[in-house]
Amino acid sequence: MPEIPDTDLRLKEGDRRELKQTLGPVVEGELPEKYRERRPIISVGDVVTDTLLEQGIRPDVGIVDGKTQRDDYEFREWDEEETVRIENPPSEIKKEAWEIIGKAIEREEKVMVYVEGEEDMLSLVAIALCPDEGIVIYGIPGEGMVINVVSEYVKEKAWEIINKMIKIDEGR
Repeated sequence: MPEIPDTDLRLKEGDRRELKQTLGPVVEGELPEKYRERRPIISVGDVVTDTLLEQGIRPDVGIVDGKTQRDDYEFREWDEEETVRIENPPSEIKKEAWEIIGKAIEREEKVMVYVEGEEDMLSLVAIALCPDEGIVIYGIPGEGMVINVVSEYVKEKAWEIINKMIKIDEGR
């Protein structure tokens, strides 16, 4: 695994379109059975997390910000054992996110990571840190859930984007 960044990162505006390219299937509605037994299951986004909960699937790690498309979103309560709060501005990855998400993935208990700011970029962190064969699920508004079965290839693609990001303390 590449070295974890020791600084905050910001997505370059021109790289935003790379995030639109999915590395897994996009599904509407029910999570297919073949993915339900994989561990860990990491959900990124309020609607995705809520959709899984509605289907009786408790993510091992749920990363949410209380918003969907910039509107407030109140997802159903779930019985996570721990809630961790972090700050993460839009289009950025705060350096603290690596440690917090990494520890959440390692825990046996279910963990909700509540983000003050925006959680979208944290799907890259989740993919980079998730064990192979786990899944990271995030949503594309109006299309469905993207299911990323984590593999070396998927991690490499995530790291390609991460490594092109601007180191904020150098970029200001």
